[in-house]
Amino acid sequence: MTEAPPPPISTAPPPSVGANLNPNFLGALRGIWLFTWKSRLTWRRMPTAILILLILPVLIYLTTSSQESWTRRNPLLLGSPTGQTKLLSRQLRQAELMLGTQQSKDLTTIFSEEFSRTENAWRETQSGDSNATDRNAQIKACYERISKRLENVLDDKQFAQWQVFKKRGISVNIGNGQRPGVLPGWGRTSPFYHWLIDFYFFVILPLSCVGACGALIREELQTDTLGFLTTRPLTRATLMIVKYLSQSAWLQIIVLVQALLLFAAGSLRQISGLGSLLGLFLAVQFVAVLTWSALGAFLGLVTKRYMAIALLYGFIVEMGIGRIPTNINTLSMMRHLKSLLAHSSALQEIYDWPMRTDAFSLAALGLGTVVFLSIAAFMFTFKEYHHAAETQK
Repeated sequence: MTEAPPPPISTAPPPSVGANLNPNFLGALRGIWLFTWKSRLTWRRMPTAILILLILPVLIYLTTSSQESWTRRNPLLLGSPTGQTKLLSRQLRQAELMLGTQQSKDLTTIFSEEFSRTENAWRETQSGDSNATDRNAQIKACYERISKRLENVLDDKQFAQWQVFKKRGISVNIGNGQRPGVLPGWGRTSPFYHWLIDFYFFVILPLSCVGACGALIREELQTDTLGFLTTRPLTRATLMIVKYLSQSAWLQIIVLVQALLLFAAGSLRQISGLGSLLGLFLAVQFVAVLTWSALGAFLGLVTKRYMAIALLYGFIVEMGIGRIPTNINTLSMMRHLKSLLAHSSALQEIYDWPMRTDAFSLAALGLGTVVFLSIAAFMFTFKEYHHAAETQK
């Protein structure tokens, strides 16, 4: 009998010593994070990304006036000293209180000196935050100084007529400087805060977070790679949370760069007080990214038209319920973000947002984030998503 041939020797390479076939949470997070930033931080995408990041800073720089040009276009316009003397003289004559020759000369001198002093102070001390409120204060201070000097020029009856003239003069000058429909707190800095708060923080930021995190699973369905991820030794809920954290971390980096560029543009236009606002803004932005990203992850699992649902949510909850003057407005995430930003005196002067305690606002935002993310993880665990259904129109 012939002997059986020996079994063939396997030539397959041994398993890699460093390979981890059963990664833990941190290992999975590291792997997904590498997939997240490496697919986006490429030389081909860099020029477009830089261009997008520069759009808002350029708009801020172009639409915010410099101090010099703003002062030239918005003088105090207190009027002619000689004209003011004639108007006061006419009012006194109608009251049968004639001015003497020396009184008229003294009036013209006082008006000329105080008007010139106020105009010069307005030009020299006008800061990046100078606005209609500061302007009105300058005008009132000017008329108060004139009153003190006129106490030694006019008699008691004439001075009583001056008090009436002063009230009318202050009212006219303040009215001339206040344009209809413009809030008193808004001035040269209004374009900067419009872009930074109204447009970027409350429009671009939430839509960007929802758009990025709404596609966490939808992108995998469209590329038909979801099956590969779900066969890994990770629960679906863990996979969902890992992808959320990775995407949120990437968004935090992007919006940090964007915010620094916006503040740099404001600094070039000499907007004062940005140093104290920057820290608060970045901290609130960090919390906002986590909340809006969790909302996006939830809406992305509800429907592939998550952006349309996000806009509907914004109109109903944030712009509708959030403005109702009852406790139901606590459902609005924007209302809690405004409460946190209201600690900035510059923003509070402009917007006059209602303030709640920081602990309450942070707890509400944290609860919203946890609720949105928990529902998303629950749906992804028990609901099947198919590539064919995703690609159907």
